[in-house]
Amino acid sequence: MYFEIAEITTPLWLLLAWGSLIGFVFSTVGAAGGILASVGMISIFGLQDPNLVKPMAQTLTLATPVIAVPLYMRQCRVVYRLALLLAAGGIIGAFIGSTLSHGLLADMSVFKPVFAVLVFFIACQLAWQIFRSSKKTQHLTRAMRAAETFERQVKEGQDLCATGVRCVHKSLTQLVFRFGNEEFAFNTWLPLFAGMAIAILSSALGVGGGFLLVPFMSIVMRLPMYVIAGTSALAIAVHSLTSIGNYVRLGIALDLSMLGILLLGVVAGSAIGPAVSKYIPENGLRGFLCIVLLLIGLRYTGLF
Repeated sequence: MYFEIAEITTPLWLLLAWGSLIGFVFSTVGAAGGILASVGMISIFGLQDPNLVKPMAQTLTLATPVIAVPLYMRQCRVVYRLALLLAAGGIIGAFIGSTLSHGLLADMSVFKPVFAVLVFFIACQLAWQIFRSSKKTQHLTRAMRAAETFERQVKEGQDLCATGVRCVHKSLTQLVFRFGNEEFAFNTWLPLFAGMAIAILSSALGVGGGFLLVPFMSIVMRLPMYVIAGTSALAIAVHSLTSIGNYVRLGIALDLSMLGILLLGVVAGSAIGPAVSKYIPENGLRGFLCIVLLLIGLRYTGLF
């Protein structure tokens, strides 16, 4: 099938299959959906205009939170106040990043080496967490205990909200919440500025930002992966909307027919992700994300 705006010809089944993969990966781990979308459009489907790839890919990452976040909400796995802090910084960052990218960073090949370095660094950090067997910090141990409590509730068929996310304390400078019978605390300014920085980079590259946001929440904030996927997806939805709107304002016309077919696949994959992820062990989620990032990094260095 020929798509006039994108100026490509590709079979419908391939669009549906790739869209399903994007939705499943992003809804399962809260990351890499936008990266897969960009890789698919450039390397699989052959789009030549980077400024078209960016908002198209972000539109696909926007579809996943719409499907997945309500499912995570029903499982009490979303830290709302954290998501809003990340989103608030993301709105500013997305406007800055998309504006700079449209005018100054129109050639995606310029970003690939830097992109690969970042992805490899994040993947190595996640692998280090998985295989580290000693000298665990108190915070990392706390996240693991919370994950084990959640996994036990899933196996026993208990109400997941019984030990789900619940706000304990909030102020201008600190937020404390409970999950899996464990408490997690952080300074509110940390996610605000992190959300801004991540949104600048992700909107400039035309990805959702989960590839940085998820490792940030896992490694720096040391939160359980079971609350990261839904929380990051909600934050990404807000800054992706900002970035897409700014690209359209700058004159980019989206190929709606191509997007529509891809979105059908994304919807299917997004519906499967949350239902599957609760049965995957904590380190299984981390390992899955690590493998995805390694493969993407290899692709962007041109090794395959």
